[in-house]
Amino acid sequence: MTVPNPLFSSLLLVVAMMISFLAEASSDQAVAEKNKAFISQAFAKWAAGGSTFFQEVLAEDVVWTIKGSDPAAGTYKGRAVFIEQAVAPFAARLSSFVKPKVNDIWADGDDVVVYWDGSAVAKDGKPYNNSFVWIFRIKDLRATEVIAFLDLTQYDAVINRISLPTSFDQQGDQPMSAQHPYLGMWVTADGRIRQQLLANGRYDEARGSRESAYQGRYEVKGNQIDYWDDTGFTADGVFVDANTLHHGGMIFYRQQ
Repeated sequence: MTVPNPLFSSLLLVVAMMISFLAEASSDQAVAEKNKAFISQAFAKWAAGGSTFFQEVLAEDVVWTIKGSDPAAGTYKGRAVFIEQAVAPFAARLSSFVKPKVNDIWADGDDVVVYWDGSAVAKDGKPYNNSFVWIFRIKDLRATEVIAFLDLTQYDAVINRISLPTSFDQQGDQPMSAQHPYLGMWVTADGRIRQQLLANGRYDEARGSRESAYQGRYEVKGNQIDYWDDTGFTADGVFVDANTLHHGGMIFYRQQ
């Protein structure tokens, strides 16, 4: 009968442990690369003029924390709450959307860290420039937690210098009730784009299977409509009659 060599058995155990470790490390690395690519592509789309970064990246129940002792710092629970309370009031004070320039991205498992610079122009014509570090916790290609670091003095300078448009309730940064004859759902002839003008001065636009692809506030003056997307871009349109809207090179019809 052959007696197992204790040294050989130990070597086999070490090799098995190494294989297990390498397999786990390889899996973690694959997850990290996938998450890094997801965030990198989202920033590239934003930099190219896209306006759906937050809708596409954040989970509906995301917890977004802005670090610091400033009044703007704190924790926002839910994507809608974060956009409504932190993004929209700031974007309403800009004449151009914040354009990101990514300096570096790191990923480790479910965590992705992005160091980026943002630039825009405020409504008073003055430039807005800031540097950011955002730490994303990713699950199923959606950010469930985000921790954000930025220079809040630059953010506050815009907030304090520029008053909100009259369509915002100064008490709580909430859109005031819109009074006009064009409330309701507007759709393109093929039904692919569906834009709902809400009574609270907000719009919600779906594109194909993407619900809430664009969201923001709007104002109607006469037959003119102006849009301010939550991420900062602006658009306009004209109601040529009670049931027809020309907007963005497209024709929308009131849904009866």
